[in-house]
Amino acid sequence: MTGLRGRALSIGITLAIASAFAVGCDDAADSLSTRGSGGNRGGGANGDGTGDPNDPNDPNNPNRLSPEEVAFRALEGDLVSVCGRTCHDTGKYAPPAPMFLAGPDVYKSVKSHPGIVTRDVYASAFLTKGPHAGPAVSYDGAFEKKVVAWLEAESLAIQAVPLPTTPPTTLKSGANDIDLTPAAIGGLTGVRLKFDAALVGTMLSLSNIVLVAPAGQDVHILQPRFIRVLGTPAADGPAEVADPADSFSNSDQTVPGGASTPLAPGSVLFSNEAWRPFDLAKDKIRIEIAKLEPGKVAVIATAATCKNVQGFVTNVLPSMRGQGGFNLNCANGNCHGNAAIGNINLAGNDNNLICQQVLQKMNQGNIAQSLIVTKPTGANHGGGQLTDANGWRTLFMNNAAVFF
Repeated sequence: MTGLRGRALSIGITLAIASAFAVGCDDAADSLSTRGSGGNRGGGANGDGTGDPNDPNDPNNPNRLSPEEVAFRALEGDLVSVCGRTCHDTGKYAPPAPMFLAGPDVYKSVKSHPGIVTRDVYASAFLTKGPHAGPAVSYDGAFEKKVVAWLEAESLAIQAVPLPTTPPTTLKSGANDIDLTPAAIGGLTGVRLKFDAALVGTMLSLSNIVLVAPAGQDVHILQPRFIRVLGTPAADGPAEVADPADSFSNSDQTVPGGASTPLAPGSVLFSNEAWRPFDLAKDKIRIEIAKLEPGKVAVIATAATCKNVQGFVTNVLPSMRGQGGFNLNCANGNCHGNAAIGNINLAGNDNNLICQQVLQKMNQGNIAQSLIVTKPTGANHGGGQLTDANGWRTLFMNNAAVFF
């Protein structure tokens, strides 16, 4: 009887606990059932597959937060407190700073700002930016840990999205030519990658790697990555192996249309054991590219040069050196002589350089308003004011052809 009483007491306690647990977890029952537990298993909180719109973690809720946004929302308050403060939130700080925390949706703002959410977590501007008007992220270890956790979640989301790629291609020893069009965006076509392939022992070597842009169209390429497609994968192994070294992760080039341009770093040796031995007869490669799109090569304008240096020396320089009837000698050693104030040294022997320096103070569209004309005739000229303003102006207007 004692044993039966003990068992009955034990069962009663167990049922009481179960009952209390059921009451205490009543609020969570729906969310638990939407994860595959309870009566609505697999059908969402509403039993119709639509999910609970009030539960951001419900996998059947189309409006649920992504893991990366969940990580950000956990960080958001601290981030705004540290980096906002009229600086990166409203832009009212002087001088104005990038408003990557602007409202109304801070998450959208920070995601759209270049350089913050990156494939490589530690390339994020949040982690590379040191102390400035505000503190570096690393100023507080706990805060930095939250930032890194969020950036890691973002990085995983980026990596989960397949990159544009070429189809698997068989390589041959010697010259190879791969059409990159399948990996291009923005309507770009006709881009090719050329290189020489060889085996160094059992390792694949690519050299003389050049990007060929179509005629008339500049091309921007960012971070191509070579993927080995195994001819005979192991039964329990992967069918593909990405370049573990990510050898072209620093490649970010814009090349001119119609040109063959070396693709940095120009050559690669796939020495990782996952790529050995490489079989040219069976293995293939494909190339994923973070971005291959129409680009625009920046043209750096060369400095203008004097058209007629000798004409400058004969007709203009003497007057600037006080020989033309003007009341000032600009080549004075304390001014535009050895001191070279205003980047003009009129006392030097390099006439070509002097003409170039004066040319930089000329306004081809309005000679009369050129700095070389208005400065010496103005009251704020440190070397004194020329009394014959009209004559000085005429000197340069009549000799504009020596400069342009």
